[in-house]
Amino acid sequence: MKIILTVGHSILKTGSCTSADGRSFGGVLEYAYNKNIVYQAAAYLQSAGHQADILICPELKFGKSTDEREYKLSRVNSGGYDLVCELHLNASRFHNARGCEVLYKSEKGKQVAQRILDRLTTVFGNRGVQRREDLYMLNRVKPTAVMLETFFCDSSDDCALAEKTDVALLIAEGIHGSHISLTPDRPAEGLFSSGMLYRVQTGAFTVCKNAEALKKELQEKDIDAFITVADLGKLFYRVQVGAFSVRKNAVNMQKVLRKAGYDAVIVRA
Repeated sequence: MKIILTVGHSILKTGSCTSADGRSFGGVLEYAYNKNIVYQAAAYLQSAGHQADILICPELKFGKSTDEREYKLSRVNSGGYDLVCELHLNASRFHNARGCEVLYKSEKGKQVAQRILDRLTTVFGNRGVQRREDLYMLNRVKPTAVMLETFFCDSSDDCALAEKTDVALLIAEGIHGSHISLTPDRPAEGLFSSGMLYRVQTGAFTVCKNAEALKKELQEKDIDAFITVADLGKLFYRVQVGAFSVRKNAVNMQKVLRKAGYDAVIVRA
């Protein structure tokens, strides 16, 4: 299955984040948390035989939150994907709600939503699957689509559960539909900090098919690689490996890649 995992929200030119922020209530910043786990979720899906790409909005690029919409829709709808899964965290008006819910629109989306919910509710409270017709990432995309509200970012209890749980694995297993036995090295710390990780970049291309070719070449050598899109006046398709919270782990991966004959530089996510 060809899957794209998208992270909801962005950081605007002003530096403000468009996501919910639960840190004042003993929780986490929604955007940073999901940005942290999305690479690991993709790695798990790749280990199960899927093609899994990632889409994160560029930071300090947009003037308003609505700019996120067209940026994501154009890329999701032109990629030939079977499934788009967007990661969010919930928040409540009085900061007293808990649990997980998964949103969908189509019947195929409902099936995927239920599978993901079944895995996440082994840890978090069950708020059910919900059909929604008012969300652009459900009603304006070509692939089957689901949107996760994995837990409440302003609930210290939910966040405590998330901190000791491999949430990325639960999401991946829900999408896959069964247990995933291969478990790539996931960051052991940092999920509740700034959301910044180390990755190793092996190339940046203006032509997507060139990035796809390098990604495929690396995967054939059992190196998990991802493509991320950067808008720097023109689009660059960056081939990157890993999501490390400890820099020395990124350095070790850099050495592996250089030994295999690839250019490799460490970048911060």
